[in-house]
Amino acid sequence: MKKVAAESYRVLKPGKKCAILIGDTRKHKHVVPIGFQIINIFLEAGFKLKELVIKRQHNCKTTGFWYEKSIKYNFLLLAHEYLPIFEKPEFSAPFSGREDSGGYSGSMVSIHEKPVLKKLNKFETTTVWIFPEKEFEERLNTNVIERYSGGREYSTIVLTTHSNNKTISYKNNGKKKLQLLFIKLPFLKSASSHWDIEHYLMETKGIVERNLQNINKGGFLVIQTQDVRMNEYIQPLAKRIIDILRFDNLWLKEIIVAIKEGTNLHIQHFEKELRIVHQYLLVYEVKK
Repeated sequence: MKKVAAESYRVLKPGKKCAILIGDTRKHKHVVPIGFQIINIFLEAGFKLKELVIKRQHNCKTTGFWYEKSIKYNFLLLAHEYLPIFEKPEFSAPFSGREDSGGYSGSMVSIHEKPVLKKLNKFETTTVWIFPEKEFEERLNTNVIERYSGGREYSTIVLTTHSNNKTISYKNNGKKKLQLLFIKLPFLKSASSHWDIEHYLMETKGIVERNLQNINKGGFLVIQTQDVRMNEYIQPLAKRIIDILRFDNLWLKEIIVAIKEGTNLHIQHFEKELRIVHQYLLVYEVKK
């Protein structure tokens, strides 16, 4: 694929685009993020990421046999593929490390919060979760907490940009280790510089480093995040988080795409850029 990326970059005119459809796979019951690895290869070849489209697989069945297996063995059917659209830039502009921060990162703080849950009849069993907009967070929280905590100790941390937010403190009693740590990250809607994104990633890695020892072996770390657009190009934050979480005792188990129901039905009338409507849940297992 490095040869494909290099040759694609060579033959394209500046400002023109190429796209590739790619999906992930599994090895030893865990996800191998081939899609994000391919994106890295094309970025290293010199391309910019213009769009990152998620293609849903409609032929994945979640009833009967597969539903029972999904619950019994705690895995999700791979139900999405990636369609990254790359652009060969018209000119190269070297990144300056002296870029202004834009005011976003200075007020980030992590807080413990007790999430609102929604009673469910069934779990989601594929890697694409589509929920009604009014119940989106509640149903997402319930699926994550009930599936990956197994009724044992868990804690939720929210990285927020405002230290004066009103929250409900939720911590375990300190005597038992966690089966699940659920980290919910803001989506950088107000980010105005690359420095903001780097600080966001640094804070995320720091939260994981400080809390990883509190998770049981065989327990789970789940991170909720979303891509952002800056200067007409996509900043793939889910991919970037996977790139930096290189801990020996963490194993990537699932990449889940979460969408609010109906958001992909709006007609955009040939707008220059696509709206980012999907979020990610990165599910890691702590190695035994």
